[in-house]
Amino acid sequence: MIQKGIEETPLFREYEPLLSAMGITLVDINEIDRGSSVLVTIVIMAKEEEVNVDHCAKVYRLVYPRMELTLGERDLQLEVTTPGLQRTIKDSYEFSLFTGKRVRVYDISKTAWVSGIIKTCDDHSLTLDEVFIEDGKEMIATMVVELASIQKAKLDYRWEDNSHGN
Repeated sequence: MIQKGIEETPLFREYEPLLSAMGITLVDINEIDRGSSVLVTIVIMAKEEEVNVDHCAKVYRLVYPRMELTLGERDLQLEVTTPGLQRTIKDSYEFSLFTGKRVRVYDISKTAWVSGIIKTCDDHSLTLDEVFIEDGKEMIATMVVELASIQKAKLDYRWEDNSHGN
């Protein structure tokens, strides 16, 4: 099931305002404690453009010293990355970040994979345009999917959705 609440985690609350001031959207932040070391993974998007290596480097340079101070003697491994073309969506918060992008969700109420472009998202539902229900091989103009009925979700990049010079 899709989770809720990443926005309430201490790491998200601490780093989201810092990154937002830089024009960066925090998609996900995850910490794995490995005893004497800690692995932190940060997933980012640029607000006004496609995210690139320079964005990742800026975030790394801002976050690393701050995290290192809080860890004391423990080693820090920090990874800053982009969502990627086929990101698995973990939290309902992410749907609002990917408005206008194609997503593929497994809807347990239909027992089928549903693909569509995110039009809107609120606390309870997701509205998709240009919907394709894979098992039924049917196309629908618009569909509302309840967040509670989404078992799995991921970005579904397709060349046809973007103008790429052809």
